Amino acid sequence: MTYRFKNADRLKRNRKIEGEEGTEVGFSGGDKLWILAATDANSRWVRFGDDYINGLRRLQRANASDERVKAYQVEWFTTLFVLRWDVKGDDDQPVPFSKDAVKAYLMETDDVVPSIQKIAFDTMNFRGDKVEVVVGEGKD
Repeated sequence: MTYRFKNADRLKRNRKIEGEEGTEVGFSGGDKLWILAATDANSRWVRFGDDYINGLRRLQRANASDERVKAYQVEWFTTLFVLRWDVKGDDDQPVPFSKDAVKAYLMETDDVVPSIQKIAFDTMNFRGDKVEVVVGEGKD
């Protein structure tokens, strides 16, 4: 007997979004980043994920400051997860995408790094086209 389920496709991983296209993450003010998942579908994660995790553990064991941990995450998240963006500068013109620009943006903002961490490590965020981030959501 064959069963067909109406919503089954919504509950399956989309490996193309996880590792190639990314999911659009919208922030208040209109900034958008396209983020890849921390899964085997993301070749960046496959290649460098263990290095990131091991370095983060070393920082945690050394009781590194929040600023040091953020700087470490900014460096790695730029490589591992951020695929492209739509971010405007002070002059309301688009800021060209580059690793240096992404790093500067992530260091300047308070909510983007924790949001990337939360989104990238939860495959449920890669089922559809976009994720809207509510600033302050999930903070203790």
